[in-house]
Amino acid sequence: MSQLIHRLRLPADRNAEPRRLLVALAHVGAGLAASWRTWQRRARQRRELRDIADEVLRDVGISRAQANYIASKPFWRE
Repeated sequence: MSQLIHRLRLPADRNAEPRRLLVALAHVGAGLAASWRTWQRRARQRRELRDIADEVLRDVGISRAQANYIASKPFWRE
């Protein structure tokens, strides 16, 4: 009788729960990877912005103060 009760509690597909967990972990991993790429891109762009010549900044309509403000923001902030 005990074996019958345990059998009834198991899902029809014994691999369903581990598969769901792996899918969830894959989604979390993909989200972390996307965040990492975004943060790297921001950090690189802010370093480049900090190093742009004043003449180029004027050409694109950004003051040195604005460029410094943007470049000083941490990579995790937009």
